[in-house]
Amino acid sequence: MKSFYVIANPHANLGKSQKNWEQIQNYLDEHDVDYQATETSVAGDAQTNIQAFLKNLDYADYEKYVVLVIGGNGTLNEVLTGIKEADVHDLPLAFICTSSHHQFADQLGIAPNPLVALKQILNATEAVQYSLIQYYESNHEETGYFLDNYSIGMAANLANLRSREHHHWLRTHCRWLANVIDICKAYYNSADAFSATLRIGHKYKFYKRAFIVNLQNRTQESDFSNNDQPIEVTIVDRVNIFLFLIFVATRKFGDPTKLPFVHHWRTDNLHITVNSLEQTQVDCRELGGKYNDLYLKLINYPFWINADSVSLEERRQK
Repeated sequence: MKSFYVIANPHANLGKSQKNWEQIQNYLDEHDVDYQATETSVAGDAQTNIQAFLKNLDYADYEKYVVLVIGGNGTLNEVLTGIKEADVHDLPLAFICTSSHHQFADQLGIAPNPLVALKQILNATEAVQYSLIQYYESNHEETGYFLDNYSIGMAANLANLRSREHHHWLRTHCRWLANVIDICKAYYNSADAFSATLRIGHKYKFYKRAFIVNLQNRTQESDFSNNDQPIEVTIVDRVNIFLFLIFVATRKFGDPTKLPFVHHWRTDNLHITVNSLEQTQVDCRELGGKYNDLYLKLINYPFWINADSVSLEERRQK
């Protein structure tokens, strides 16, 4: 049985993660699982905590521990970044998603119910390699990673807005209206288009009126028709509010890539440049306004999970 170093974010999902963490902690205690835990308070805590843990970990214990992250993609991203920056040992990661964004967890087969996801982790006997995206940002000479997506422009503005203005009453009683309000605010806050340059292979593509740039990790998707081109690139041109709302509706009910102002690519490596100061986010982590000159490639990382160790019925439980 592995020992677990738990990093829990009780503030995820507007604080609802606290209840999930208490349930998980009770289960670990009742079943005599060997673990030690730490909680995060502010952004950056998860990265600091895992680096401090690795610094004090003996070489002989590298094979003993699994890092269990309880929170959202942003918390998981911080932990992954901290491990890679420490450059000591790639401890296997286990993940229980307690946020409202389940896409990466769904791709790995992690159950949305926290206790079922915990069973998948405790039932595992070996780590499984999964593909993530590594990026090198040449302007700041920094290396980073994303599990799900990297966004520039309006989509990053929207994520930033939602993190500050939660519309608690509306989100409880009329979620669609809260979403429409946030989308319209983000649209008008992102008034200016910007230029983006793509290099895919030896071909260059130039977009002078970009409004949204979204880079998505599709390596774990169930449709393997494009599994040799797992990085999905979507660029949306600046359009009026009516066309933009059509784009939003099409994303929910149809295929937005058929719209004339939406540009879509699949590739296995990519160089993208945005030479203006634009709002940026990675895996729900806000990076603020920054210039982006990104080189992307695939890497593998060990995750501790046995997704098939529970029934499909259990995996579908909320």
